[in-house]
Amino acid sequence: MVKNKTKKLKENEVLQVRSDTLMHDLINEKEMDTIEWLVMQILDCSYEDIHGNVAVNNIRLPRTNRKERNKYVDLVVTYKNEKIIVELNQHFDGVYVRNFLFGMNQLLNNYSLGSGNYYKEITRVIVVNLNWYDGNIGMKIVPKKIYEIPYSDDEGDGYLFKMINVNLDYYSKVCYDKLDVKDKLYKLLTIKEKDDLLKMAKEEKMLNRYSKKLIDLSSDDNYVEGIMSEEMEEFIEQHTMYRNGLKEGISQGIQENQKEVIINMHNKKFSFEDIASITNLTKEEVEEIVNSNK
Repeated sequence: MVKNKTKKLKENEVLQVRSDTLMHDLINEKEMDTIEWLVMQILDCSYEDIHGNVAVNNIRLPRTNRKERNKYVDLVVTYKNEKIIVELNQHFDGVYVRNFLFGMNQLLNNYSLGSGNYYKEITRVIVVNLNWYDGNIGMKIVPKKIYEIPYSDDEGDGYLFKMINVNLDYYSKVCYDKLDVKDKLYKLLTIKEKDDLLKMAKEEKMLNRYSKKLIDLSSDDNYVEGIMSEEMEEFIEQHTMYRNGLKEGISQGIQENQKEVIINMHNKKFSFEDIASITNLTKEEVEEIVNSNK
């Protein structure tokens, strides 16, 4: 057995949020200040609107392939008629299908087929993909890309489903002072210097508990070793193998529950183009799936 090399942070460094473990330790139902601040950033709401009205849910993703491992969604937050799903993707290679399908399932669960187009309250779903890439690949990817499915043809009705793809490598390189206000969350997760973290927490009082906990965890050699160990690297490698398997699964044919989501979207009058653009399928593949159900 190869002995693990001890890995430590440099002086004044803190852990960047690159692992599910660290994210769960920092952002969970016991840290509601952090959760409420996160929702404020994503929805652009005030503290008065958010405070006391946010709930956190832990949900296990269904397996679409027997070879996949069981996995919990990193974070699911509900606020009024909004459901926010946050996924941290390590060594990301551009496959969003599983996260998208889970988000669409959450949306479709709120609307029953054949009940008409009018609802007392519109339920909206937002999927936020937080992506770390390998090497310098991330610097070639746009910082943030947003896909939206509108509720209706009237722009005033807003979106029904939104997916935000975030390039964390980009935000790790950009100075906090140069960021748009709505991008503070993404910078927070990528901060590496303790001084930068304390500066941000000074301006964002709701992050005081988050910053203290991150500094404490970053000062714990055993915790840092656990996060940065070869065991964690193996865990990341398994993630990469899963994504490769997912790609192979897509090329061989969409699994039955994936087909069901696509068919339901089509029944909801989503266009072939909209379905194809977010599922990474071609328009022809979407049409084939829909037609095969007739």
